[in-house]
Amino acid sequence: MAFDCAGAGALIGDRMTDSDTVIMSNEFNEARALSAALVEELESSLASNELELPSLPEVALRIRKALADENVSFAEVARLIGADPALAARILKTANSALFYRGSKPITSLHDAVARLGQRMVRNVALSFAAQQVFIGYGSQQLRKYVAGVWQHSVHVAALGHMLARVKTELNPDEAFLAGLLHEIGKLYILMRAKDRAELLTAEAAFDSVLAAYHPRVGRAVCEAWELPSELAVAVGDHQSVSLAAPFPPTLTHVLGIANYVAEHTAIAQQNEGFYDMLPDFGALAIDRQTFEWLVRAGEVDIHMLFAASGL
Repeated sequence: MAFDCAGAGALIGDRMTDSDTVIMSNEFNEARALSAALVEELESSLASNELELPSLPEVALRIRKALADENVSFAEVARLIGADPALAARILKTANSALFYRGSKPITSLHDAVARLGQRMVRNVALSFAAQQVFIGYGSQQLRKYVAGVWQHSVHVAALGHMLARVKTELNPDEAFLAGLLHEIGKLYILMRAKDRAELLTAEAAFDSVLAAYHPRVGRAVCEAWELPSELAVAVGDHQSVSLAAPFPPTLTHVLGIANYVAEHTAIAQQNEGFYDMLPDFGALAIDRQTFEWLVRAGEVDIHMLFAASGL
C-alpha cells in the first residue's frame, strides 16, 4: 500500500517542510509495523483458539441461563432484568421502539416489555447491551469513534435483517436481529486490542484494512467463546464472503450478508433512483422494487428508534 507523502503535503499546504515529510513518513511506517504486529497477534490467537476475551457481565449470563428454560415466567425474567437498571432501561426503550410496538400508550413495566419482545429478543437485547458494556470506552476518542460507528452500522443491519427474515423467509426474525447486532463484534475485539496503541491510527487505511480482513473470523471466535448458537457464529464469520445469491431455503448467513449489503449501500440507494436496477442477484432472497424501497426508506424510522433505544 503506497503512501504519497508529496500529495499529503500538498493537502496540508506550502508550510510543510522536508523535515515534516520525513517525520510523517516515519510515523506512517511505524504505524504500518504496528498493524503488522497486530495481525500476527490475531493470527496467533485464532490459531490457538485463545482470544483474550472479557467475560459477559453476570446479569447477561443469568438471563441467558434463565431463558434456556422454556418454562421460565415473564415475571422471573423481569426480576432478573430489574437487577440492572441500565439494562432495564434498554429493554423498555427497545420494547417501545417502532420495530416492536405500534400501540398508542408506552410500555412502562418490565413484565409487559418482556411479554412484548418475547424471550429471544430479550436475550438479544441483553447480549448486545452486555457486549457494549464489555467493549465500549476503550482507548482514545478516535477509537471510541470507531466503536460508535460499528454499533450504529450493526443496529442498521439488525433492523434490516429482522425485516428481511420476516417477509422473505421462514427463519426466526429475532435470530436475524441478533446476527445483525453482533456481525461486527470482531471489530470491537480488535479495537480493544488496539486500545493502548494510538499510533496504529496514524495509518488509518492500514488499520481499516486489518479490521476489514479479520473481523469476520474474530467475530465468529467471540461468538463461539460466548457459547452462542452455532448458526449465529457461522453467519458472523461468513457474512462478508458468502455469495449474495441465496439458495433455497435461504440461510441466516445469506440474510445477514444481504442485510449488510443493503445497509452499506443505503446512502447511495437513497440518492440514486436507478440503484435497484444495479442490485446483484439475491437468489432466493430476491426482492421487488417496492420491497427494496421499503427496506431502504420505510424502515428508516425503525432504525432511528433503535439507535435511540441503544443510546447511539
